[in-house]
Amino acid sequence: MEKKKLCIVGAGNGGKAIAADMALAGHECRLFEFKEYADNIKAVCEQGGIHTTGIARTGFAKLAAATMDMTEAVKGSEVIMVATQSLTHERVAKELAPILENGQVVILWPGSGGTLVMRKIWDEMGMDKRVILAEAVTFPYCCRALNGPGTVNIHRVDGPNMLFAALPACDTAAAIKALEGTYANVVKPARSILEPAFYNVNIIVHPVGALLNMGRIEFSKGEFYMYKEGITPSVKKVIYSMDQERSNLFRALGYKPYTYDEVFADSFNMPVAEFAKTSSKGPFSMQDRYVTEDIPMGATLTVSIARKAGISTPTYDCMIHLASVVNETNYYSIGRNLENLGLADLSLIQLEKYLQSGQK
Repeated sequence: MEKKKLCIVGAGNGGKAIAADMALAGHECRLFEFKEYADNIKAVCEQGGIHTTGIARTGFAKLAAATMDMTEAVKGSEVIMVATQSLTHERVAKELAPILENGQVVILWPGSGGTLVMRKIWDEMGMDKRVILAEAVTFPYCCRALNGPGTVNIHRVDGPNMLFAALPACDTAAAIKALEGTYANVVKPARSILEPAFYNVNIIVHPVGALLNMGRIEFSKGEFYMYKEGITPSVKKVIYSMDQERSNLFRALGYKPYTYDEVFADSFNMPVAEFAKTSSKGPFSMQDRYVTEDIPMGATLTVSIARKAGISTPTYDCMIHLASVVNETNYYSIGRNLENLGLADLSLIQLEKYLQSGQK
């Protein structure tokens, strides 16, 4: 196996899982975290790596670097894997722009349309390096730091058919090739980034499961398992209603639609019922990322393009409205919509051309 130089941006549970598993696989891994989240990486810096348990590679994963200096992490890396929340993609794009090098590949795990944000920012900043940018439908692992901040426990490896695409889509094959030896075997090429962006199952199941169980969540004070107790038959009807609205949108765009169950099985290699058995507690409040990230980053982008296509999305609209009411925030106006992405003036044909070729 060819040893690769990897940079992982974000030292939360997910970033640690990527860094640890890839380091144990023999790759050179550098883990970066922003200074205000120093608690995520301090223990890793002190011990020089991550104690790793679970069903993937286990043991002490020694890292090439654990740092709060992005330049140190990015310089010389072949693949930069962004494992932050989607809410941070704009900041990551701005800080990466001046230090990126020709030939590097930037992957968002997951993206939720974050590639659109990054391309917009790089264009505005005049970033002219030849960099491949891609996103995946979900994260490579389910993981938790069960034994403290210098550890990670991987309790499921995701795949084997996670939707994956570059922006523009003509770079998708090159992006997958760059993942050889890491995650090339768990992704499948999508038609464009709209598929991994819209088919991230979290942007449907998280808001529905959280918002329709908000009383139980707030009353339980942390003793709530969404997948085990919150996804009841009635709640599933709402999930499948959103799924149908999404399928209607993809048909209107000329794409082949997938169902929620198909994408779930492709992403996690198991049905929802099996997934629920090992799922963790949460969410714990309406300020959790289940609402504050998945609504403005995912649901809003879906609705924005549906409006352009003339497709009705009443269930999506309802979830965005409920989230906006309980958190006193207009999530549609601040979220990933075509206006905020600088794409509102494009027709659907022009938008597809941009997704495929990068040309507006």
